[in-house]
Amino acid sequence: MCVLKNITENISSFFNKDDRKRHKVRNLKKEEINTYLKRMAAFLLVLLYYELLLYYQLHGALNTMSVYNILFLVPIAALLAALTGWFRKRERMNDLLSLLILFVLSLFYLVDLIYYKTFGSLLSVSMLGGGEDAITNFGWSLKATLKENINTILLFEVPVLIKAFLMMRGKKEGAYRPSLHMTGVLMAAALWALIVVSLPLSGIADHSAYGAYHSRFVDTDTASGKLGILPNFLVELRYAVLGGNKNSEVLQETENVVIEEEKEEVSEKVLHFNGYEDMNLSLMAKDSEDQEVSELLAYLDKQPMSVRNEYTGIFKDYNLIYICAESFSNLAIDEKVTPTLYKLANNGIVLKNYYNSFRNVTTNGEYAILTGLWPDVARQNTNMGNVTGTMGRSIHKDMSVALGNMFEISEGVKARAYHNYLGYYYGRNQTLPNMGFDCQFMNDGMKFTTAWPSSDLEMMEQSIDDYINDERFCTYYMTFSGHGNYTTDNVMVSRNIKTVKGLLEEHLPTSAEGYLSANYELEKALTYLLERLEEAGKLDNTVIVLAGDHYPYYLTDAGYEALKGEKGDDFESFHSTCIIYNAGLKEKIEVDTPCCNVDILPTVYNLFGIRYDSRLYAGTDVFGNGLHIAQLYNKNFITENVKYNFGSGEVTWLIDTSKYSETLLDNYLSNAINTVKNRYAYSIGVEDTDLFACIFENYDVEAALRAERADTMKAEIVSSEE
Repeated sequence: MCVLKNITENISSFFNKDDRKRHKVRNLKKEEINTYLKRMAAFLLVLLYYELLLYYQLHGALNTMSVYNILFLVPIAALLAALTGWFRKRERMNDLLSLLILFVLSLFYLVDLIYYKTFGSLLSVSMLGGGEDAITNFGWSLKATLKENINTILLFEVPVLIKAFLMMRGKKEGAYRPSLHMTGVLMAAALWALIVVSLPLSGIADHSAYGAYHSRFVDTDTASGKLGILPNFLVELRYAVLGGNKNSEVLQETENVVIEEEKEEVSEKVLHFNGYEDMNLSLMAKDSEDQEVSELLAYLDKQPMSVRNEYTGIFKDYNLIYICAESFSNLAIDEKVTPTLYKLANNGIVLKNYYNSFRNVTTNGEYAILTGLWPDVARQNTNMGNVTGTMGRSIHKDMSVALGNMFEISEGVKARAYHNYLGYYYGRNQTLPNMGFDCQFMNDGMKFTTAWPSSDLEMMEQSIDDYINDERFCTYYMTFSGHGNYTTDNVMVSRNIKTVKGLLEEHLPTSAEGYLSANYELEKALTYLLERLEEAGKLDNTVIVLAGDHYPYYLTDAGYEALKGEKGDDFESFHSTCIIYNAGLKEKIEVDTPCCNVDILPTVYNLFGIRYDSRLYAGTDVFGNGLHIAQLYNKNFITENVKYNFGSGEVTWLIDTSKYSETLLDNYLSNAINTVKNRYAYSIGVEDTDLFACIFENYDVEAALRAERADTMKAEIVSSEE
């Protein structure tokens, strides 16, 4: 009877016009929702495929992926599904729109793949503005990268090809009404917010997904490993447009926690500082109308000042040649192939635990060694343009602390800079003058026989007569010959490969031989430099400082292993060489202190006896007091006692921990972690606020230097009378 009743009601409703309409609408809505959900699922599968494929290419495994690498893809898939299905009468347009989205997705992941294979890291939002220059200047190198990765590239096009095939078979996508599109957008936003709210469930440590999402101070590679490549890109876009956390949320109290058993106590009464003792930063903080500036000044006021030591001023009144060498590392040093580099690296001041902090981007390393500050390698609030990164943003900032300005203000020495490429590239024709240098570049004071890369030797030959006969000089070189890739497509490699092979005792992988060949041009340049300095009688009173801008990312794993003699890891691969050479030193000075790029400038200032306020730098004098840390771009670091992986939270103690209490060890590690974060956050604060403009507007540096010179003269008179 019940069945008969249902049939009767259905027949009755069929003849009822209003009921038929409602039934149709109900079925239509259900069909549209099913279409939307199917499309969302399809996009989710495609996104998951791309993320897994690229993640495996980057890390060689999938077991380290976070669950959030997958979860964040769900709202993105919901959004993409909401962007399709607009055309009810022209259903083929829905197919074309979906195909276009798939193609854009494949292009996004392919660009990241090629960028990583070329430069050693993922493409950050902050570096998008340099894309045109990268394509223009790296085009010859990109061809080789594309050829080497052709199979992987084809895998990234599989979803696009499948979709095109289904379209050819006549399979069509349905459409849905505008209200469902809006519902999809709202659902995507709600899902994203729900996932963000759930982040603390996996912990809130710096190395967690929560830390990667909320911190402005996390690098692209680390954050992508925690959140997913596309999700992190979207997070970086948010930071680029809206900015990030203020420094007040990051700068934390630290204290000097000492682990060594024996530590000689020094009375404050006998301390002699390198800095301006009367620079009252606390008073400036109170007077500042800018809250962020006030917080930065208050932070600086609590930092210890560098104390003069036995090496302070040992190069007083000497000349300085300061070199940032393209892709230079200890791997380029070979006693037979590059004997001049070998001599410079093993004499003078030898930094045995020097680490080159950066994976890539020349101006990151360049900015660090010229200013003693960290560049922003994370989520910059930046304008898109070809002058990218912190170096580019420094154009309109006060850079009084930079090398060229300090030598001119403190020493009265004119600073010069030379680079064997175009001045507009990375905006060096604006950034270097702002740092105190008179500059010459390719086609702007110098001519070269090759364009990419050009010769370091030719640069040295054209520039040295500008300054070698001056009473004193400060000269900066940004070299170019060591740039990859390291095949014979590279003109520097093809120029020197025959010579290098003749000097090698054994056959090496192609990239290793190519790397040595590219750096052989730097070898020739330095050999010429030493000869000219000796001829002019300037060798003994000239200091040569040379450091690489970044890791040689074009070098293959096989090439690295052949030159190093062992496989590299995420930290020790950055263990490198910084040359501080003076022929007049009777004995070499070996330093075990862990140090990195930002420590070079404060160390040079100390060695030259230049009065500087150490609080204004993120680096520390390697001979000075305080906590010495060799830090990498991703905030992995090493001290004399501990090695710390910022991305995983892994701690490796380098001492016998059984001798110390757990509380002391925890306090030491916590202090080191906070110090690393603070130094980085402070550096970004300098970039954001133009801090030095505030400081030096309120402090007369030249008056302080005049007072110091007067005190020095009085001391010399008293000494001579005695």
